[in-house]
Amino acid sequence: MSEPSAVAIEFKGRHDHITERMQSHALKKLAKLARYNDRVERIEVIADHAHENPEVELIAHMRRGAPLVARDRARSFAATIDQLIEKMEKQLKKQKEKLKDHKQAGRRTTRSAGKGKVDRDEETYEDVVRRTLKG
Repeated sequence: MSEPSAVAIEFKGRHDHITERMQSHALKKLAKLARYNDRVERIEVIADHAHENPEVELIAHMRRGAPLVARDRARSFAATIDQLIEKMEKQLKKQKEKLKDHKQAGRRTTRSAGKGKVDRDEETYEDVVRRTLKG
């Protein structure tokens, strides 16, 4: 098995510069997001007025599908990043569960349906018709 690739993280500042200290704090936190969903390819951090009451936006670009977006505002850049990490974790977990649980237990799969196999936990249409005709 191949080792998972590192997630590319981009920082963009609107109306202000994101310092090295802010970037290192964010990098530590954002590196943990890749463990929640292995489809994360790139994360953008966009900060508006990074030094005073910043509004920060996280955009997680996936290999397939629409990107996940989280936006928040707090007193400091670090506090905003911490809040956004929690929001993004929830979104990534939810998306991963959707992908994992897209098939319901007990249903026939397309592979078994093509081979004529039937799951005997469910009553088929033919069984219902036979039962009603008998009695």
